[in-house]
Amino acid sequence: NIVVIASSLLFSSLSLFVVSGIFSSEYAFGAHKAHTTFFMALRCLSQSSTTLFYLSNICGFRMHGTKAAVSVVEEHVSKMVGTGRMKSMLMWIGTTSDSVLYGQITCSPPEVAEKETSNKVALAGLIEGMKAYRGEDGRVLLFRPELNAVRMKKGAERMCMHSPSVQQFIEGVKQTVLANRRWVPPPGKGSLYLRPLLFGSGASLGLSAASEFTFLVFGSPVQNYFKEGTSALNLYVEEVIPRAYLGGSGGVKSISNYGPVLEVMRRAKARGFSDVLYLDAETKKNMEEVSASNIFLVKGNTIVTPATNGTILGGITRKSVIEIAIDLGYKVEERVVPVEELKEAEEVFCTGTATGVASVGSITFQNTRTEYKVGDGLVTQQLRSILVGIQTGSIQDTKNWTNDVERTQRTEVVYPTKTSASDMAIISQVPPLNLSSSHQGKTNHLFTTKDKGSVIVKMNKTFSSLRKSLVLPLHVHIRTLQSFSKYNAQAASALQEERKKPTYQDDNEYADMDWDNLGFGLTPADYMYVMKCSKDGEFTKGELSRFGNIQLSPSAGVLNYGQAIYEGTKVYRKENGKLLLFRPDHNAVRMELGAERMLMPSPSVDQFVDAVKQTAFANKRWVPPSGKGSLYIRPLLMGSGPVLGLAPAPEYTFIVYASPVGNYFKEGTAALNLYVEEEYVRAAPGGAGGVKSITNYAPVLKALSRAKSRGFSDILYLDAVKKKYLEEASSCNVFVVKGRTISTPATNGTILEGITRKSVMEIASDQGYKVVEKAVHVDEVMDADEVFCTGTAVGVAPVGTITYQDKRIRYETGDESVCQKLRSVLVGIQTGTIEDTKGWVTCIN
Repeated sequence: NIVVIASSLLFSSLSLFVVSGIFSSEYAFGAHKAHTTFFMALRCLSQSSTTLFYLSNICGFRMHGTKAAVSVVEEHVSKMVGTGRMKSMLMWIGTTSDSVLYGQITCSPPEVAEKETSNKVALAGLIEGMKAYRGEDGRVLLFRPELNAVRMKKGAERMCMHSPSVQQFIEGVKQTVLANRRWVPPPGKGSLYLRPLLFGSGASLGLSAASEFTFLVFGSPVQNYFKEGTSALNLYVEEVIPRAYLGGSGGVKSISNYGPVLEVMRRAKARGFSDVLYLDAETKKNMEEVSASNIFLVKGNTIVTPATNGTILGGITRKSVIEIAIDLGYKVEERVVPVEELKEAEEVFCTGTATGVASVGSITFQNTRTEYKVGDGLVTQQLRSILVGIQTGSIQDTKNWTNDVERTQRTEVVYPTKTSASDMAIISQVPPLNLSSSHQGKTNHLFTTKDKGSVIVKMNKTFSSLRKSLVLPLHVHIRTLQSFSKYNAQAASALQEERKKPTYQDDNEYADMDWDNLGFGLTPADYMYVMKCSKDGEFTKGELSRFGNIQLSPSAGVLNYGQAIYEGTKVYRKENGKLLLFRPDHNAVRMELGAERMLMPSPSVDQFVDAVKQTAFANKRWVPPSGKGSLYIRPLLMGSGPVLGLAPAPEYTFIVYASPVGNYFKEGTAALNLYVEEEYVRAAPGGAGGVKSITNYAPVLKALSRAKSRGFSDILYLDAVKKKYLEEASSCNVFVVKGRTISTPATNGTILEGITRKSVMEIASDQGYKVVEKAVHVDEVMDADEVFCTGTAVGVAPVGTITYQDKRIRYETGDESVCQKLRSVLVGIQTGTIEDTKGWVTCIN
């Protein structure tokens, strides 16, 4: 065994040197060049044979791809070896595509959030859903995957994201199906549900599009979406909370559409309903969609469905059913459908990838229940039978809707089920895996790729030429490697620093930073705080650890349905070196309210404040000197547990991390130039605009990007219904000054109740100004003396100009302005230069 291990390590080193020479001479990988080389060498190995798959079985490794290439997770390196907890789940995310074993992925905490890490966490994410069916002849069929690919591209354009090409999308889906072919149920027993997921994985601190995007595909065998099975559904019409609104992202499969409706679904299901039917956000009189499917009404020979006008998703099953119905001679109308038409319908059915074609037995609207025809011989059953027949191959596909995945050339993919005799001899020595407990509905492989540019093609070619030369003799039984756990830990530490308890520095010690040129970019401090929520809804005791990547299931609630909220607060350094926190208890209460809206458990106020304090004190060398900036603290609560259908996550993670920052806007302390947006809206009544949900921010990136390209600092949004009243800027509240009166939009559910906003209002009242919270008409802005913005990140920022309908208005700014007077008092209290008579600041010790 010693000889085998020694030769393996020697050969591995030589191979790494070979690959290192290739890539160092031809490609530049920046600061992470060495790490990337190591990762690419491992990837070469995986493509050359099934070696890496078996190494995973034997050693318990899981590879996690990040911007630093690969992280060998500390838990696996130091604890998994020799414990018997062996899982055949190997996964990495790299700069090229591959088929890898299903398992956790790693993200930096900023990625999970912007996955946004700005003053606003903008988790930009898109999902798709599709199914693979097994025909009676054994073929595995995909249904119209090109339409999913096109829809993802359109969604990516709306959400300011890069997306895979149609060909890349389909190839990724096919590779995933082929690698998981054994998980496709027998004919008539279900299907393999596939989840393509595209999300912004690049870290950032300001509200902006991600610098990097990750596309992955995973799958799970499924049967019926609803617990009713094939029985008729009972729907409830929701009149308060809408699913989408004009100017939002309802027309694409953005994850921001789903988290806000979880509470409505929970209430409806608790009352015995199957799902919720939503109305339009403007009039509350017209039908839109069910939570996860489109809806159709049947009367006589006419089938009616709401038109896709930007708030309704253009479902692929919907489109297919419409075509089938037309072929059968039905009249199909796509139009505005008043909710009153429910009373006149003979049949109602829903369509969707997950739901298929599902009969609706009853709909309850305003306490009136209307029942519909269900059963064989009806329109619904006729359409369902034809669609399912085409999908499963039992009816001839004259429309070329289905795609036989077996015809795909299996290039660049290693399938563990296809093994040589020698490999099988080695596998026979490995202890068997309990697939029923370690997989539980998850398939083995998923497809991943990252957007890194044209270098992908070059690397693929290089890998192809190396395939046969990098087969390493690493098939060693796990027990012979137990003594090498220290070596493994050292190898891992080159990529992910070992977690250790914080060592607190002297008060006068600072990090090596240029404090005079500190912007609002991400500069991760040393430590972060992590706390998990147990299954009973109680948070366990958290702990500090070194800042680094976190593990997430590809099917985590935050990635698939945007179930997450965050907060932002700052730590200031007094001239005497003491550290001050500004009103952290208010952030804690606001997180509790947001968690309730997003159907999440939350840490208590004491747990929240303690976590923030610990994070601040552990990172105190990153708190800038007095007057040079602050330490921005980001508490983040997310659904980290895996979930496939639209539902709350089974597990939650609370994280607090920090970064030293200066001014939020590139203008510094100079006046801002705002643009009034009339096409896109930030929030709508009944939505989640009043809480700090991550779903509020990614949909505004397109409008914000467009405005900044025209030279504006930020966007000023109007209300979603009348488009005449001010709401917020992208990342801050807004105030309008006229004489001695200061007006600000009232927090009516669409506007965030900012803590800086609340504090400024109190300061203004103390100074004798009349402060009014009301609906502020856009015309009032055009007649104002001053305008300013407030927020944790922006502070109190003067507005120099606002442009509305091509008309540009200038406002008073300068040392004598109301804005500057309020700002001076607030900053004085926050930094300790003005006595805090209100009890707003907390000294950290």
